[in-house]
Order: sequence, then C-alpha cells, then structure tokens
Amino acid sequence: MKRIAIAGISIECLERSPVRACYEDFDIHRGEQLFDQGLSFIPGMVDRLKAEAGVQICPLLWAGALPNGLVEAGAYARLKGEILARLEAEGPFDGVIISGHGALEVEGLGRHGETDYITAVRRVIGPRVPLGIAFDLHGNITAEIARAGTVFDALRTAPHVDHHETGWRTADQLLAVIQKGLNPPNAFVPVPILISGEQAVTSQEPARSLYAGLKTYDAVPGMLDVLLMVGFAFNDLPWCSMSVLATHANDGAAAAKAARELAGQVWSRRKEFVLSMETAPVKEGVQRALAAVQAQRPVYLSDSGDNVTAGATGDTTLVLRELLEQHAADAVVAGIFAPQTVHTCRAAGLGASVDLPIGAEQRSLPCEPLTVPAVVEGLGADEGGWARLRIEGVTATFHTRRVGITTRQQFHQLGIDSQTHAIYVVKLGYLFPELAEIAGRHILLLSPGVAGLDFPSQQWVRVPRPIYPLEAGMTWEADSTIV
Repeated sequence: MKRIAIAGISIECLERSPVRACYEDFDIHRGEQLFDQGLSFIPGMVDRLKAEAGVQICPLLWAGALPNGLVEAGAYARLKGEILARLEAEGPFDGVIISGHGALEVEGLGRHGETDYITAVRRVIGPRVPLGIAFDLHGNITAEIARAGTVFDALRTAPHVDHHETGWRTADQLLAVIQKGLNPPNAFVPVPILISGEQAVTSQEPARSLYAGLKTYDAVPGMLDVLLMVGFAFNDLPWCSMSVLATHANDGAAAAKAARELAGQVWSRRKEFVLSMETAPVKEGVQRALAAVQAQRPVYLSDSGDNVTAGATGDTTLVLRELLEQHAADAVVAGIFAPQTVHTCRAAGLGASVDLPIGAEQRSLPCEPLTVPAVVEGLGADEGGWARLRIEGVTATFHTRRVGITTRQQFHQLGIDSQTHAIYVVKLGYLFPELAEIAGRHILLLSPGVAGLDFPSQQWVRVPRPIYPLEAGMTWEADSTIV
C-alpha cells in the first residue's frame, strides 16, 4: 500500500495592501475534512488517487484564504509548523502532494513564502520521497522550488475553470514517478516579463494560443508536464516574473529544449500582452456606461485598482462618488470594505436614514470623506456582516470583511438581482465567468489603488532588472537562464 499525503497553504498576497492576513482569515481543514469541501486542486488529486489500486490517501492540513495583503508572520509560522509536524508524526510517506498557489508572501520573512515552506517540506520528508506541487498560474516559482519538487502542474485557464484537471494531472504524475521509480529532471526558465492576469486572459491572444499549445508538449513521449506561469506581477519582489517549468521522465535535454522553446515563444509575443477588454479611466468609464444602458444593459464596471481578488483592500469609494457626481439613476456598487459603516447601519436599524461619510474608512487610498444622506435598505450576517444602502440613485453594499463579488448568488444574498439594474460595479479586474455571461457590456476601469494596472508608472526597486515592459527595448535569450 502506497501512502500519499496531501497538504498545502493557498493564498495570493499583495504586498502593497495595507491589510494583513491573520490566522483567522484562513479556512483551515484537517484530516478527512479535506475530502468534503471541494478545496482548490484537492478534488482532482483525490479522484486520481482513488482511481489507483493500492493507494492510501493521507490528508493532513490545507489552509486557504481570500487574496489579501502579506500573511502575518505568526499566522504563517502556525500553519507551516502544523503541516511539518503532521508530516513527521503521520509519516513516512511514499509521496506528498501540495495544493498551493505560488503567491504566498509573509511579513518580515525576506524570501518567497511558497519557497520557504516547500523547501521545509522537502527537508522533513527527505531527498528521495516524490513531491508533487500544483500552482495557480498567477503564482511565482523559484529555482529552489524547481529543485525541491519532483513533479509540477499549474492552471491553464484564467478565469480559472480547470482546478480539477490540474489536481488530477499533478497526482497522475506523482503516481507515475512512484510506480516507475523515476527521478525526473526539470528545466526552469524565469522569463523577464511583468504582466497582470488581466493582460493574460486565456480566452484572448496571446495567452489563448500559448496555453492551448501546452497540449503539444503533453503529447511528447516521456514529457510529464510543461507549465507556463503568468506570475503575480503586482509585487515588487526579486522572484516576480513570468516563468516556464518543464519536467521529463528521464531526459534533461528534452526538458531544457521544451522550456527554452516555450520561453522563447512567450518572449516573442510579449508586446501582445495587453488589456484585451474595453478599458477607461473612472470618469470616462462611468460616462460610457450611462450612455450605453439603454442598448447594452446591464453594464458591468470592474474597479481594477481596488481588485479584491488580487489582494486589494476593497475599501475605495472613488467609483461610487463618480456615479453620484454623474447622477446615475440605477446603479449598484457591491463589496465596499467599511466595518464601521456596517456597525452604524446596524445601530440605526432597517429603514433608517443615516448621514454616511463616504471614504472615511479608506486605508489604501486615503481621501477627504464626502457626507451624503442614505437609507438602510438591507442588513445581513453573511461573511461577517453587511449593510445595503440607498444613496440617491445608487445601491451600495458595505461589509465588515473584505469580499470579492464574483457570482450571481453573492448578489442574491445581498438582496440584489444581478441583471435587472442598469450598472453594476464590482471590485475585480477581469469579470469572473458567471458575471461575464450576463453582462451586456464590460468596462474595466483603470482606477487608482494598490492593485493598479499601470505598471510602468509605478516605482520598482526589487524586481529583477531588466524586465519588460519597464525596459521596453531590452533583448533576452532563454538559453542563459536554464536552471
């Protein structure tokens, strides 16, 4: 009986965010709880392992959280410590699989968080136990991770719809290594390109054909996997860039050839990584939306600078103010992080009129509050608590916890229909699939904030230089960066 452990920490961390992820922000599952919740890559991993005779699945601990700022050092130490302790106490294992992300960053750690805990796992299990790792394509990989892991896989879609397939492939590779006694070589190439996920939507070029092309490598005899990482480009850190990792059953030269080839393809198309959706500054975007609602209702506006799904705070009110300034008559602004506003509304009660100081709770983009009259139209306890207010022609929801509104059900829980209003504002970058399906038109607002998409205008100190597009005219060859 082969014993295979499953563990992991999964979070996307935005270092510019003023908030921190504490221990309580994580949804923590232990033991057989990992089987019940549809957690990240774990269902695909479990399904593949269950399909194999003679395998005992050993679920340890998985902790996941909404994208956030840096993880507090103490919270990370507790999670990492428990995973390592469980590996030691419940081992030995014939293999270990990590369901991760790639953008874990820890306050004061001084190194890539994922690198820190993956290399710690390797030290505990020893050099010979196969280690499989699954990543979000918006994560970062380092040479240390490439050396510590045995097999790797990553999402191939953005927005993400292939968690199950990715988990399955990771477990399938690990089983092949165990059953055939492989010691697979891999080749890792950091590609000096700094782009956001919004510039690499896999339904649009060049990401569409680059990711579709990964199936070509799947068909190469002996190739276990070739993955392409967009990276998490919002962080000014030395390990942030695009990257390629290729793993072959036994041929290091074949892995290196595939990695160089794909890295070269990515580099040759670097200028095509642009925002393919409609974009506009805030004022102009609201103007366009108001002009379009008769023919293209509903219009969805994404407040990209305050994108909660990239780790932003979700507290800015700039778009709400602009809708009020332009006298929007039927608009919704969903997901503003403002705990004190919710407490005030609870104290006032349903149906009460309140004087609301819009912007008073902004930490990521401080501003002078604007006091407006509002009516409390809804109160709820979901996800910590929320209040729905009517402010002139705008319905806005305020929350005690950061929340990314990505589904129609979330609107329903707030007492809001996701299609019948003229304009909806969500704190996202690209629209998630459910909302994209119902939007008559989508405009990505180039709004200010800690998740702002204007990379060249920002200050960069620690990312590896030169890097595109900060050095737009640079040249680069993949050969010299094979690890």
